Amino acid sequence: MSTPVVCPVPRCRTAHEASADSCRRCGTPLRAYARLGAHPARLFNEGLAAARRGAFAAARDRFAAVVLWCPHDAEARSALGLACYELGDADEARRQWEQAVARRPQDRTARDGLALLAAATDPVT
Repeated sequence: MSTPVVCPVPRCRTAHEASADSCRRCGTPLRAYARLGAHPARLFNEGLAAARRGAFAAARDRFAAVVLWCPHDAEARSALGLACYELGDADEARRQWEQAVARRPQDRTARDGLALLAAATDPVT
């Protein structure tokens, strides 16, 4: 048995069979919407692969696209911060990590990144 698909339009929210092409109530193209929803995940995975091979500019671009589409995605923001840091853009890394921690306080990557930046700017006594 397939999981039902719910129309993403807030005023509609009609349930459909998983194979439905469009919403029978409002006409929203359900298959296209499902493909659109999968795009940020694909971009995020491409960003991870790029970062693993040291292609941080490509990783940054993929993570930035995910953040553009999904501004509340703390994991993508944290990864974007790390890519920016690796490219020498500490200001942008800080901005992304601060936003990631604001959305997900337990984000270890963002918290560690902010601590690293703080240690780099604190004068040694």
